[in-house]
Amino acid sequence: MQDKLQELLDRLDANFSAFQTAWEAKSKTELIDTSREITAIKDAHYYLTESHGFEPEEIDYLLLFENPLRVVADKWLERTEDLSDFSFALDEVFDKQDALRDYEQKEKPSVLEQLHHTTETAGKAARPTKEQEAR
Repeated sequence: MQDKLQELLDRLDANFSAFQTAWEAKSKTELIDTSREITAIKDAHYYLTESHGFEPEEIDYLLLFENPLRVVADKWLERTEDLSDFSFALDEVFDKQDALRDYEQKEKPSVLEQLHHTTETAGKAARPTKEQEAR
C-alpha cells in the first residue's frame, strides 16, 4: 500500500506542477478569471497531500486517472459554485456583528464635519434656484 500511496502522491504533485506551469503562461486577466478553479486545485492538492488519510481502495481508484487532482478539484469546485450557502455567511455577518471588531471600518466624519455638511445642505435648500428667481 505504501508504494501505491507514494505513486499517488507523486502523481498529484506532478499534476499540480503541470497546473502551475499553465498558470504561469496566463495573463493577469486570465488568472483573475480562473481564480476559482485555481483555488479549487490548490485546495484539493493541499488536502490530498497533507490532510487526507487514504484508504487502500481510494488510492486504487484515484490511480485509475491520469490527473486525479483534476478529478477531485472539479468535484470540489462543483460544491463551491453553489452560492446558496452565502446566505449563511451573511447571517453570521449580520447576527454576530463581530466584523466590526475584526475588520477596518470606513472612517466616520467628525461631528464638526457633519454639522458643516448639514449647514451647507440646508443653506443650498434655502436659497432660491435661478429658475425660481426668474419667476
